[in-house]
Amino acid sequence: MLDSTQIHLDYQMLPLIFVPKDFLDSLIFRELYDSQEVTLLDHLDDQVKELIKANNPSQTFSNENLDAALAQFFEEYPRDQYGNWVYYPWRKVLVRLLPEEDFIKVRTQRNHYKITPEEQRKLREKKVGIIGLSVGQSIAYAMTMERGFGELRLADFDTLELSNLNRINAGVMDLGIEKVVLAARTISEIDPYLKLKVYREGISEANIEEFLSDGGNLDLLIDECDSLDIKILARERARSKQIPVLMETSDRGMLDVERFDLEPSREIFHGLLGEVDYKELKLLTKDQKVPMALKITGISTVSTRMKASLLEVNQTITSWPQLGSSVFLGGASIAHSSRKLLLGDIMDSGRYYVDLDDIIHQKPFLQSTTPPIQETKIDSLLEHLPTQGSGSDYLLSREELLGLIAKANTAPSGGNAQPWKWVYDKQGVLHLLHDKQRSISLLDYKGTGSLLAFGAALENLRLEAARIGIAVKIDFQIERFDQELIASVYFVSKNGHPLQVPHGSLVEGIDLRSTNRKNTSRARISEEKLDSFKELANELGIDFQALTSDDQLKSLSPILGGMDRIRLLHEQGYKDFISEIRWSDQEAIQSKDGIDVATLELEKGARAAMGLIKDPGTVEFFRKHDLGHGLSKIGDNTILTSSAVVMLSVDEYSPQWILKAGIALQRIWIAANLAGFSVQPVSASLFIFQRVKREVINGFTEMEVSQIGKFENQLDQLFPSGMKEKLFMIRINQAGEPSMRSYRKDITESLIIL
Repeated sequence: MLDSTQIHLDYQMLPLIFVPKDFLDSLIFRELYDSQEVTLLDHLDDQVKELIKANNPSQTFSNENLDAALAQFFEEYPRDQYGNWVYYPWRKVLVRLLPEEDFIKVRTQRNHYKITPEEQRKLREKKVGIIGLSVGQSIAYAMTMERGFGELRLADFDTLELSNLNRINAGVMDLGIEKVVLAARTISEIDPYLKLKVYREGISEANIEEFLSDGGNLDLLIDECDSLDIKILARERARSKQIPVLMETSDRGMLDVERFDLEPSREIFHGLLGEVDYKELKLLTKDQKVPMALKITGISTVSTRMKASLLEVNQTITSWPQLGSSVFLGGASIAHSSRKLLLGDIMDSGRYYVDLDDIIHQKPFLQSTTPPIQETKIDSLLEHLPTQGSGSDYLLSREELLGLIAKANTAPSGGNAQPWKWVYDKQGVLHLLHDKQRSISLLDYKGTGSLLAFGAALENLRLEAARIGIAVKIDFQIERFDQELIASVYFVSKNGHPLQVPHGSLVEGIDLRSTNRKNTSRARISEEKLDSFKELANELGIDFQALTSDDQLKSLSPILGGMDRIRLLHEQGYKDFISEIRWSDQEAIQSKDGIDVATLELEKGARAAMGLIKDPGTVEFFRKHDLGHGLSKIGDNTILTSSAVVMLSVDEYSPQWILKAGIALQRIWIAANLAGFSVQPVSASLFIFQRVKREVINGFTEMEVSQIGKFENQLDQLFPSGMKEKLFMIRINQAGEPSMRSYRKDITESLIIL
């Protein structure tokens, strides 16, 4: 049997990798493989299964399917020639691993997309040096786990002592072993393919040049050594080579950044030490080093406990303290910051703090409530009332007026914005006006979403008026988009009994109608029932199309999901979404508008996704890296559990046609609810299509506009409508009662009586 010293010059800390094709010609490998003293670990099958799943992230594997995929994999890549054997001399263990590229892919897949694959490739090209392996060890391990470099140079001359075990990840069996050896071993056991260079004698004038530049300059130097003279020496040489330097002090989470790569004439330590000769620092005693160290850290920024500890140096303690928690925090802080710096993110020279004592003692952050919508000035609305015209023949009592408005205001509106203002004038005419302050959004293009709501509200009013025996005449006043005056309602007469009006029986469902977002098992809907809904639309001239087959719904889901993602990545779209959600029942009760998060009927996965979406940083990251495709999956069940998805289209994209569509929508919605079906709008994409089609400046990127066009073409294949304008979509299903109904504002907030 060969002695391990014959296997590798650095047998104490670096592994030996055997490539399969060299097995038969490798005497060393064969002797190791046959040795009774060497432990063989071969878990290659499990690693390959992980690789298969990593290569097919959207596929769900059963155990049987995964076993079959494994067998197929080894037919293409024979097992005895695939992967590598890695020998760890200090453990006398021979381990079977994936080949380098596959190993890296599997090992880093859980980094995505906190670190994107492209970023991971860039980091693989970076060279990093760490001086000092007390704090430096935790940094090295954190960066290794993230694979935040391609080559790592480690320097420390010291061995592990018992007092080091308060902050160094090691055990009593490691006492007396060099810190650099312990670090190199652990890194190699995590990832044997990483390139390591070790400097067991530490850093000195004799080897600083090699450490910084051998095989190419470092991309980053991390200083965690205790020697003040080496700190100065390392910075002077790093500055001359324009190598940035990071340091973590393990006190108050202070991170020190010196961007010598961007500022080659910058003073070291930000000028805090002034002019100093590193050679003179070698001669300082421990007592003399304390004030020098305080100059570097800044006495005003040192924690109270550290100040007290420094006063005890050489009194009751032999050196300044470092806690394991602070060292681990420093490792995380440097690993995070080094990644951003190496990837070119903006990071200025200076001092940054992650002070847990300060953070934890702060009052907890309270989520601010949604800011109130700016109140519309009444005078500005009244300017849009008709200046002349006849009045109503019947004057409503206050009770009748409030009752009619109460029913009208239960109509659906985009984001539950309730964008209506009702003005009852002195001639007994009720005017409906658009309160635009309440409906400014990406989706309310040209006020079309609000017009649909107005049509639904007017239909409610017509039905309720007939129920209490009042005949009405409704005149559409709006002639062009963006006008405030929508319609005027004239009250003709009152009888002592309910009036017979078209679809008058729907009045029984006004209070029943609600948006129900529950997803239950898919229930079929009869053609007869769909035809009855279709007739309600067609008699108003509104086109009605329905998708009911599994294949149609499967084709529709990615279109609507993709458009939901694009909406959330749009700056205004995201703001609208966040502002319309009421994140607690308290918020919902206080505002009495918007969408109570409880009404979203979210499953656990979707609730978690909402939590992510709530953070604007998450969405900004998605936007920056063209990610967030999982957002398009959140609504899959919404479509796939539908009994039908219905499209309403009109002959002309005009205010009058959209008002009529709102009337048709309300009739269909109420009729569906009365028949035991639930209804939910799924129309966001249609409003975006119209905006992109009609507005050059729309806030979407060229790539997004192109994708929007593709989605619209795909939707046209499912809902061929010729020259008609697609206006609104709803999904119909059977979901029982909603868990929560949206609140409505008090009638007095939307009604003005002159």
